[in-house]
Amino acid sequence: MILQIYSKFMDVIAKIEKVFLAVTGVLLVAVVLYQVILRYCFTAANAWSEELARYIFIYDALIASALAIQKNTHLQVDFLINTLKPKARCISNIISTLIGMVFLVFLFSYSLTLCTASSANMSAGLGVSMMVPYTCIPIGSILMLLASIEVVLKNIDQLKKLKAEGGTRE
Repeated sequence: MILQIYSKFMDVIAKIEKVFLAVTGVLLVAVVLYQVILRYCFTAANAWSEELARYIFIYDALIASALAIQKNTHLQVDFLINTLKPKARCISNIISTLIGMVFLVFLFSYSLTLCTASSANMSAGLGVSMMVPYTCIPIGSILMLLASIEVVLKNIDQLKKLKAEGGTRE
């Protein structure tokens, strides 16, 4: 029951993430295209377009990481995982996800300190507070933590199903 409610919540979050990634992806292509045309056709350059493209790319990478965790498409050594029995595979997934969650909690904590400390600094090209680009770290950390919780809940649910079947799938 809790898993179903949480999965529906995460599906809404995933839709928002996908819309954000689609919009910023188009914006990223437009900014880079503008930068290339300006540089190579008009032999001129500006700092804001390069900086904006970099910040968009970093935001996209962290938000896409949360989607990858949720859909279990992040980088992993499948060969070792697939050799495990279903019960051991679930336990392995839970343990590795919990270790990742501990890292994300520390990352979130330290990123808040970074955002606060950098709020007075201004970026060279865009002239915005450096807190704006650094905010992607706590946002990405929270989204990845939420996705990790769903992964743990799904694996616990899978373990319960395996136990109810009496381990016949092992």
